[in-house]
Amino acid sequence: MSKKTFWIILFVITIVVTAIGLGLSAYNYFVFDRPFFNSTTKGLLSAFFLSVLMIIVGMLKEH
Repeated sequence: MSKKTFWIILFVITIVVTAIGLGLSAYNYFVFDRPFFNSTTKGLLSAFFLSVLMIIVGMLKEH
């Protein structure tokens, strides 16, 4: 497995985990009338953007 393939797989896993978390936050918003943009959502989005930044840096260092 090349490093580029590794980073792409990591990116896809990050997208899937973020989508599941946002889906659960949306479920809590619509079913239980809880705020959508709470501390869990903020942490999830910040972790997603930090992961994307790490993946971009890793792919740029490869070349």
